[in-house]
Amino acid sequence: MVIIHIVSSINSTNFGIWNAAIFASEYLKLRWAVKSELWICSKSINDTISPGIPFNYFKKSQLSIRGINRWLSNFDRSDTVIVSHGAWLKPTFIGYLAKKKGYQWVYLSHGMFEPWALKVGKLKKKIYFLLLEKRMCIKADIIRAVSKPEENNLKALIRSEITLIRNGVSLPVLVLPEKSADELIFLFLARLHYKKGIVPLVKAWQSVMGGLSNVKLFIVGPDEGELPKIAPYLTGNVSYLGPLFGEEKKNMLLRAHYYLLPSFSEGFPTSVVEAMSYGAIPVISAGCNFPEVFEEGLGFQITPEEESICRVLKELGSVGFSHDLSKRNIKYVEQYLSEPIIGEMLYEMYCKMLSGKV
Repeated sequence: MVIIHIVSSINSTNFGIWNAAIFASEYLKLRWAVKSELWICSKSINDTISPGIPFNYFKKSQLSIRGINRWLSNFDRSDTVIVSHGAWLKPTFIGYLAKKKGYQWVYLSHGMFEPWALKVGKLKKKIYFLLLEKRMCIKADIIRAVSKPEENNLKALIRSEITLIRNGVSLPVLVLPEKSADELIFLFLARLHYKKGIVPLVKAWQSVMGGLSNVKLFIVGPDEGELPKIAPYLTGNVSYLGPLFGEEKKNMLLRAHYYLLPSFSEGFPTSVVEAMSYGAIPVISAGCNFPEVFEEGLGFQITPEEESICRVLKELGSVGFSHDLSKRNIKYVEQYLSEPIIGEMLYEMYCKMLSGKV
């Protein structure tokens, strides 16, 4: 079995999508000898991270119908599944061409059709969706949602048959050290983009936590225009560390008591799940599309507004950190969102597709 994942790029802006695309590839390889490849539609100067599985860049001349068909001709239709990631761009077009050539096709929009996201460039998106995107993606064998809210939205927008398989994470270690009681660490780990709610977050922090010595806020991620706006608030117990990877990122997650993401809109942010797997308690918005956090009592709900964030920060400062709740988060990820769990679901889906049961 060969799984070909198609993404628009692997730069920092698209990190969440391509990182989710290759998730469980190693597990599928070790467990069932499934081969995975990543096809990348464009290359930028920021593409400095190796994705960790075999990958290829399309040259511009190869993104024609003839060029794409030539790439596809190297793979057997009977054991190859094409998975396109994201909307509006080339991955959908390649998936559509692959379907026309007889390949099985899985389509993921990764939250790009969520209500808030559709409001940005509303007219252009509406025209493109009706004329091209919907006409192509509706032909996919499977349209996969990565969260329950996205599943409901896709059913209303595209068609009634949607397959829900959430994004997952690899568990860090078997036994995690207990969080330090000396100071509380709050972590924002995401792109510094308007939709992530970073500006109201730092404003609320300065109002509630700015003068305290036993708490710290670390902001981690690449800047996408918001850094100048938050620069006046990067004082005292607030630090911007830029992007972190590997051991540096791991050590930060090990230290974090709370993970903050007051986002306006997400597909299903694996950064939240990753933080939970390290025992960080999520403090997130409904826009994160992770209602299970609130339904299971695993974290705290905020909105991307200063007043809401202030209210919850005050609550967290008064109740104290719960090690039991931290451990419950780790357990939840292990039971429902770990690599073996999601990997099994993906393999079952691919097998049904190739056997003609979908």
